[in-house]
Amino acid sequence: MRKQAIIWLGLAMVLTFLGLVFIQFSYFNTLITMRHTQFDRGVKQGLYQTCRILEEEEALSYINKALQKEGKNQFDNWSVGTTQIQVSTSLKSHAIVVPSPNVAHDLHNKMKQKYVRQKVVMSDVAMRWLKEAPELPIEERINTEHVEQLLQKELTNMGIETPFYMTLINYQGERVYESANFDTTHVRHDYYSQILFPNDYNPKMNLMRVYFPQRDQYIFQSMYKSALTSVVMSIILFLTFVSTIYLLIRQHRVAEIKTDFMNNMTHEFKTPISSISLASQMLNDENIVKSPELMKRISRTIGDETKRLSFQVEKVLQISLLENEKAIMKFKDVNINDLIEGVVDNFKIKVKSKGGSIKADLKAEECMATVDELHFTNVIFNLLDNAVKYAKQDEPLHLVVRTRNNDEKSQLIIKIEDNGIGISKEHLKKIFDKFHRVPTGNVHNVKGFGLGLAYVKKMVQKHNGVIKAESELGVGTIFTIIIPTLKK
Repeated sequence: MRKQAIIWLGLAMVLTFLGLVFIQFSYFNTLITMRHTQFDRGVKQGLYQTCRILEEEEALSYINKALQKEGKNQFDNWSVGTTQIQVSTSLKSHAIVVPSPNVAHDLHNKMKQKYVRQKVVMSDVAMRWLKEAPELPIEERINTEHVEQLLQKELTNMGIETPFYMTLINYQGERVYESANFDTTHVRHDYYSQILFPNDYNPKMNLMRVYFPQRDQYIFQSMYKSALTSVVMSIILFLTFVSTIYLLIRQHRVAEIKTDFMNNMTHEFKTPISSISLASQMLNDENIVKSPELMKRISRTIGDETKRLSFQVEKVLQISLLENEKAIMKFKDVNINDLIEGVVDNFKIKVKSKGGSIKADLKAEECMATVDELHFTNVIFNLLDNAVKYAKQDEPLHLVVRTRNNDEKSQLIIKIEDNGIGISKEHLKKIFDKFHRVPTGNVHNVKGFGLGLAYVKKMVQKHNGVIKAESELGVGTIFTIIIPTLKK
């Protein structure tokens, strides 16, 4: 996938995620508004029902008291003096006594008269209640504790179960009642108010106010599960988006590395193949065949280029074997100082041909270690070859290979120092990655597959060692290898 396509895809994912977050935010904002509205409606309905019941209770109470003064017996005696209808059964005579029509007419008139008297009395009581009750102090008209219990019941019926504080305020603005442990810090503007006895003939502004200190928590608590689920799903979706973009970028990077690898492999193989092809064509010339000296030179060229080609193939093969844990290691006790000295001697000609110098400073006293001689030699060789590749063009190369021991002499420390072009911090942390090559301006001015340092690190790890690099642009690079000695 092209880089531009990845950018557009990433942008689309970001916009999609932001859109989803916006939709969720709008949804929860609307839901919160709805829950607030439902809560407000429930509280107002509970307050209204409470006041209505208080009016009914006061009316019944006032009527009972008034009826006691007027003579309660007039209302209690609903039994009418009717003529008994006796049905008597006798063993001798089975006689039934039936009231006469005149008696039934008298009964009806008496009931009608009592109803009229009751109506008159009730009307009189009601008029006195409407006139006298509003003039009484609010604390005398209601039982304050009963009001709070009644309000609690009505709020529960409305589905509201959260603590509240209640206060009663008379028409003069004085608080005549407060809930137990009433906290004045909760007295804010977001309270609910209801006029007590609003149906009075001349109603006064006696108020019942209710405060809900945990209203917001109560509303949000009802949305907790859905909100938590939404947040978790959003996080999962976000991580999925990030992972997808990361994998696409990584895939794109791998594709670039593979392309670079193929280009470098082509260049690495093209030169020796071309040299071998040219040499084989020269062998067809009869004049060259007649010259033994020229034949030796051509033969040597074919042999050198073949070795070079084989070395590159072997390098790729070794990396593949190491990755699959199939490389055959032949460990034995080796004098590392002697091994390094041999590699340095072989490199002197190559370094001097470029006008540089190489020096071995081997001060390790405990220099015996268990290594695979071939592979460890390749490790030192690759590091020295890497230093030659990245030497400065306008300054002679100076290479130093040092060995020493730690204080306990249980470890052998090998340092390879150069004064080359150095490595930036950006690339320094990636130099041991497969196929990674430090750019030098021209992609192909430094030959290789980007496998040398990956091979070095893998091999050092096979020897139970560690390798690290220190570098500064324009100053040079220091590679440090630490492996256990036989005194470990």
